[in-house]
Amino acid sequence: MIGKVGKKGELYIPKKVREAINLKPGDEVLVEVRGKELIIRKKRSIIDVLMEEPVSKVSVDELREVRDKLSRLLGA
Repeated sequence: MIGKVGKKGELYIPKKVREAINLKPGDEVLVEVRGKELIIRKKRSIIDVLMEEPVSKVSVDELREVRDKLSRLLGA
């Protein structure tokens, strides 16, 4: 697909691409230059992260244990 660059440097991303990655007005994107290529990725929001499948299941007690260990290590 082909996008365009506007007079003021705005990047116009094709609608099909925006829809495919659920990119909405106001969303932030990450921009990276690799050699002569421009890489644009949608910045994941907290909602995006929360909607993903969990990588593991952790109990509240396990979270408390980790928090307590970190507190002791950091001297808090």
